[in-house]
Amino acid sequence: MSLIRFQTIISVFLLFLLLCQLVSVSVAASFTFVLTHEDRLSVTAEDVPLQSILLELTAEGVIVRIDPAINPRVSVNFNNRPMEQALESLLKPASFSLLWEARPQNSGTPAIRLAEVQVFQSGKKNLMQTLQPRRHEIITKNKDGSYYVQDEILLYIPAGTDLAELRKLVQSYRATLLENSGFPGLVKVLLPENSDVFAIARDIKNKLNLEVSQPNYAYPIQSPVHYPIGVNEADIIPGLSGLTDNSTPIAILDSGLANNTELDKFVLSALDVMNPNAPISDTLGHGTQMAFIASGVVKPYGSVDDNESYIPIIPIRAFDDNGFTTDFKIMDAINFALANNAKVMSLSWGSETRSDVMEKAFTFANEKGLIIVASAGNEPTGKPVYPAAYPTVIGVGALGPHGKTWEKSNYGNFVALYAPGFANLPVGHKGDPGMYAGTSISAAFVANTIAGYLSENPAATLQEIRDYLNKKY
Repeated sequence: MSLIRFQTIISVFLLFLLLCQLVSVSVAASFTFVLTHEDRLSVTAEDVPLQSILLELTAEGVIVRIDPAINPRVSVNFNNRPMEQALESLLKPASFSLLWEARPQNSGTPAIRLAEVQVFQSGKKNLMQTLQPRRHEIITKNKDGSYYVQDEILLYIPAGTDLAELRKLVQSYRATLLENSGFPGLVKVLLPENSDVFAIARDIKNKLNLEVSQPNYAYPIQSPVHYPIGVNEADIIPGLSGLTDNSTPIAILDSGLANNTELDKFVLSALDVMNPNAPISDTLGHGTQMAFIASGVVKPYGSVDDNESYIPIIPIRAFDDNGFTTDFKIMDAINFALANNAKVMSLSWGSETRSDVMEKAFTFANEKGLIIVASAGNEPTGKPVYPAAYPTVIGVGALGPHGKTWEKSNYGNFVALYAPGFANLPVGHKGDPGMYAGTSISAAFVANTIAGYLSENPAATLQEIRDYLNKKY
């Protein structure tokens, strides 16, 4: 990834820094922080340590390296300033450098975005240390069975809304306001530790008359069933010939992609949402399993498709090492899929937790042209499982090797179709390779089928795709 170096040096006033460190002010620290998709920054802060503000940049994926001794208390109030001017206001009188990078966009023309901030005393860059992210996400299970991220809520703010009242309300909770650059109107609020996220979300929703105000929900990955029947070799189609020019790419939002697989030649681009600056990996194996199916390299049992073309993939690691993702991470993943021209999105996971934010995100992605496929779940409860049950998503149940509905497949009105769900895979999920079963496999296989159809019929509508699938399965 190319970095464009832009350096601005401002002379250091050591006496000023010393006084800032010695003077104690009794005003409670509170501030708001909004970063827009044009790299413009709004900050309102009163007596806030500089490093506390810079930590919010790390939450947006920007690397911050700073001399630990530089941490004056800052009082500023500016709105929608270009990043360079905004940081100059925050960082003076220290010296600083900004490093920029080119990132892909939907338009095809790379955009120059801030990648790293360096803050130092003149001639002492060797003292800089990387500022660690504000805090690690702590995922908690609610009494209703849902999971959520502690001390975070998500809001949708309609276009044209005056944010002054929102900022005032956020300050009253001593919280921090952030904005997700990929989805206009989406706002994340970081609350003080051990906050009642449900109560605060309701309060903000009522006081501001918002349509959406909710916790940042979390979702566990859906484990396929492993049948230890002694299968030694996976059914990898021999003579892989690569891709055709009209191949339709699939974004796979899952646990990532392992190194040293047969899939490298099919990867168009990849992202690790947990660590965007690191190469993609897969500590769980589930994402790699789905990549084998979605690309067409491994065919499920019961598949009668003789098509030996292969599908390009965009693997996105959206789940952490514990097998959890969140609303906010999924939206980062969707944004990356759109920016890299994915036409199909495969989601082999789900839960019974319905999220207004997620429903809006999938509607947004669908309106941008993404065909979304999700697994219905591996417990036959008949209850809706999301994202499969959202109206813009194609929910998929599983068939056994002989074409009958798998006894562990979920069912219900939200399931659009059932597809082969057994496959012999060269990678295990928290275990050995071999025979696996689940609606995860079915969803990835249907994504492969849709991508193959779109490669031949690029102008097909969602309804035409649904009609094609109904005839096929």
